[in-house]
Amino acid sequence: MDYIYLLALLFILILFSKYIFSISKLKKENVALKKQVEQKKCETFNTNVTELSLKQQEIDSKKNKIIEFLSNHETITNNQVENLLKVSNSTAYRLLESLEQEKSILQIGNTGRDVYYILNRYKK
Repeated sequence: MDYIYLLALLFILILFSKYIFSISKLKKENVALKKQVEQKKCETFNTNVTELSLKQQEIDSKKNKIIEFLSNHETITNNQVENLLKVSNSTAYRLLESLEQEKSILQIGNTGRDVYYILNRYKK
């Protein structure tokens, strides 16, 4: 009878050790998965930052072309920006608005075809 209890106890100990081993293995896998997820997040973040940086560089390049154009000519219109940069009407408008907010250029006129822009020579 004692052998049966000992065998049962031994069987329980074997099962318990397998359980502990499997828990340890799961924890290691969980840590590895967490590292992979964090690495993927970092890669995605770095990609997004790079893309935003490239987009900002492209915008800055377009703004510089507008300023350069104004350095050689006295005025520029929305239509001229469209043709110069090969962009849509709304993109040209946004670029000009941005330059105006930066106080790099001044808008002359209020609306429509009467609006043109000049360099702000008194930029602060």
